[in-house]
Amino acid sequence: MPVKLNILYHHRTQGRGAEGVHISSIVAALRQMGHSVTVISPPGIDPMDSAHSTPVDKSRVSTGGTQTLWKLISRYLPNFLFEIAEILYNIPAYRRLASVLASEKFDIIYERYAFYLFAGAVLARKHGIPFVLEANEVSGIANRARRQSYPGLCSTFERFVFARCAGIHTVSSHLKKMIEKQGVPEARAHVVPNAFDVAKVEGIGRSQDLSRKLDTRSRLVIGFAGWFDHWDRLDFFVEVFRSLRKSHSNVVLMLVGDGPVVAGARRLVDNYDLAHDVIFTGAVPRTEIYHFLSLIDIAVLPHSNDFGSPVVMFEFMGLKKPLVAPRLAPIEDVHQDGDTALLFDPLNVDQCRGAIEKLVASPVLREQLAERAYRKLASQHTWQRNAELILCSARHST
Repeated sequence: MPVKLNILYHHRTQGRGAEGVHISSIVAALRQMGHSVTVISPPGIDPMDSAHSTPVDKSRVSTGGTQTLWKLISRYLPNFLFEIAEILYNIPAYRRLASVLASEKFDIIYERYAFYLFAGAVLARKHGIPFVLEANEVSGIANRARRQSYPGLCSTFERFVFARCAGIHTVSSHLKKMIEKQGVPEARAHVVPNAFDVAKVEGIGRSQDLSRKLDTRSRLVIGFAGWFDHWDRLDFFVEVFRSLRKSHSNVVLMLVGDGPVVAGARRLVDNYDLAHDVIFTGAVPRTEIYHFLSLIDIAVLPHSNDFGSPVVMFEFMGLKKPLVAPRLAPIEDVHQDGDTALLFDPLNVDQCRGAIEKLVASPVLREQLAERAYRKLASQHTWQRNAELILCSARHST
C-alpha cells in the first residue's frame, strides 16, 4: 500500500491568475493521491478559492482586507523598496512556518520560489525535511514584468536557497539552464511544464447560442485568450491577421480577454479597417471561458516570453484546438513542429501566416494535430504526473 505523506506547501503569491491555478491544481492532485497537504500563504490569501483564479478577467477581481494591502504594495511601492519588503517578509514567514513545524511532523516541504524568500529552506534544513522548490522565474531573466533593482543581491539569496533543495522543478528548459548556472547539478533541476485537468472541459462543445451572439457561425475563427500583456504581442497578431485576411475572406479573429495592451490593439484594428473581422470579447468570467474557447477553430499563441509555460496553451490542447505557436523554449519543451503543433520563428509574420493558412486549408490536419496534442497532454502533462514528480524529487534526497 502506498505511503501517505504529510506535505507542507509554502508560497508568497497573491494566489490569483495562473499562479492560483497552478497552486490549487498541484494541491488537489496531491490530495487526490491520498496525501495530506497544508498550505501556508501570506495572511489573507487563499489560492484554493477558485474565484481568485482568474487569468482572463483581472479587471473584475475584487479584494479585501489584507489581500488588498498586498495588492497595493505590489502595484505602487517603489521597486527598490518592494525588494527590501521582500527580504523583510522572511521574518513573518519564518515565524509562521516555525509554528506549524513545531506542532506537526511533515515529510516534505514544497515551496513556490519567490525572490529573496529563504525562510522555508532554512527551516527545512533545520528540521531535516526534504525541500523541493518550484521555480517559475529566476534572477536575471529578461522581459520580467517587474524589473529588478538588486539582481546581484537576489542571485546571492538564490544560490543560498538552491543549495538546500532536494530538487528544483522549473517550467522551461530556459530556466533550467539559468538555474544550473547558479551551481545546481543538472540531475537536481527538472523541467516540469504546466499541465491541465481535461475533466474541466468534459462535455463542453461549441456553444451555438454564443456563436450566434458573436456572429461566428459561418466563419473560421482564429483565436487567442488571456490577460494580454506586452509580451503577447497582439500588434504582431493583428499584422498577421491583416495579411491573412487579404486572401481569406471567411476568417475572423477572436481575442478572448482583456489587459493593458488591448486598447492599442483596438486602435490598430481600426486603422486597418478590420473592425468587422476582429472580435474583442473583453474580460470573461472564469466560469464561462471554456465556452468562448470552444468557438475557436485555430488557436494561435502570437508570442510569449522565453521562460514561462503558458497555461492557455494546455487549455487549447485539452479542448482539442489545433495550435500555431512560436519557437520558444517553453513551447518546444512541449510541442514538436508538425506533430502536435505548427511552429514559426518568433515574430515572423510570413511564417505565422503560412502555418495558419495550412490549417485553414486542411480540416484533416487540424484534427490530426489537435488529437495528437490531446493525447500528449493526457499522458505527459497532467497535474497528477507533476505531483508525482514532486514526490520523486523528495524520495531521491533521502
